[in-house]
Amino acid sequence: MRFRTRQFFGAFIVFLGFILVLPGSGQYREYLLYGKVIDTQKNPLEGVEMVLLDIATSRRYFIKTNKKGEFKFAGLPHGTYKVTFKKEGFAPKEDEWKFETPQDTMQKVEIPPVTLVSQELVEKQAFMKEMQGAIKEAFEKIRQKDYDGAIAILKDVLAKDPKDSNALYLIGLAYSKKRMCPEAIDALTQVTQLVPKFPPAYFELAVCYQKQNDPEKALENYQKNLDLDPNNPDSAYNSGLILFGMNRVDESLARFEKALTVRPDDPAYLEMAGRCYIHQANFPKAIEYLEKAKAGYTDQEKVKFLDDLIVKLKEQIKLQQQRNRT
Repeated sequence: MRFRTRQFFGAFIVFLGFILVLPGSGQYREYLLYGKVIDTQKNPLEGVEMVLLDIATSRRYFIKTNKKGEFKFAGLPHGTYKVTFKKEGFAPKEDEWKFETPQDTMQKVEIPPVTLVSQELVEKQAFMKEMQGAIKEAFEKIRQKDYDGAIAILKDVLAKDPKDSNALYLIGLAYSKKRMCPEAIDALTQVTQLVPKFPPAYFELAVCYQKQNDPEKALENYQKNLDLDPNNPDSAYNSGLILFGMNRVDESLARFEKALTVRPDDPAYLEMAGRCYIHQANFPKAIEYLEKAKAGYTDQEKVKFLDDLIVKLKEQIKLQQQRNRT
């Protein structure tokens, strides 16, 4: 009996020594953490499970957010922690928190707001990334003139999202390049409905109507393009060609002059402006423009044609001068 009493007393002395030493270490109540967990709309998230893993000791601490999305933990020892955030319906998130400096007294630390992304949003972002990759691939195929390849990719994109305006625009462009105008017009019209202020859709629509010999609808869409993108010289030039063919020469000249304000040395623009001046019987002005156009062409047949035309215009000027003298 006496032996047992001594053994217990000895154990008590050891235990008491442990208790006395423990507070002196100063490592179990060093940091008081508090913060908030929110979603991407800045709404507080209740019930978020947080696990703090001490990397050095593998000790774990558990926290859960309250109704206001707030969390608080008092007495965290110093160290480096791998922190995991989990909540059903949201993508897990990991972070690393470093509290490496030992503290003699409790140190308050406010953690910046932690944002969790819903699983639905994560999946949507992954889907968008996939679609963007497909659209980029389709664009490259159009650039390489592989229109069938682009259309095949874009059909798959539109099967998943029929209102993808980028896919609709590109498939409309690919159809237009293949001269499949009804299909192109259908896709491009949807683009103008989804994104009314997207100038290229109106330009491509106008090109399609021009290919279908529908000048009024072509002019209408070229004008919409110019309203949104006044410095598009090709839209001004193409609409000028249509007006010229309709014998609306003054309107046609205004479009060619508009195109020349953006690209003043373009030989095609200069030639058509010169032709308008011929129709107005302003031969000196016509010659001025045709000479500039001739200097910009490398096609020798075109250069010879303009040379001959300029010669005839100069003859017309001489005849006019002779008539004026008589």
